[in-house]
Amino acid sequence: MFSINDLINTASSLGTYNGISTEMTTEVVVTQLIDDLSITKEASRDSWITGNMTYTITLVNDTEEPYEDVVVTDTINPALATLVDGTVKIDGVVVSSPGDYTFDVPSGLLTVNLGTVAATTTAVIEFDVERV
Repeated sequence: MFSINDLINTASSLGTYNGISTEMTTEVVVTQLIDDLSITKEASRDSWITGNMTYTITLVNDTEEPYEDVVVTDTINPALATLVDGTVKIDGVVVSSPGDYTFDVPSGLLTVNLGTVAATTTAVIEFDVERV
């Protein structure tokens, strides 16, 4: 998956070889434009039958500059699960809706407003889901 911070490039050639029209294309080369800025997501379980499951999204800013106006989105498949109300945390602190996050039940879209992630820091979002 590519992001807007990736420079994506390919090269191609079109010509005739031995009387046959021939086109060749290289593999995609991806170069990150911003180093040391990353986001990962983990689940508290590998398989899920009962109870709630916790997701943890970690945004790391190991750069020398703040990452500003940060909005993190995550889609929870609404046919399978839904957000457990009151479980969204930022850096271990329970946050409120609509100020810090919103959740659209029909689409399953969770939107979390982090604001600014300071240079050389990490922001952690946690939330629970339950089966529908």
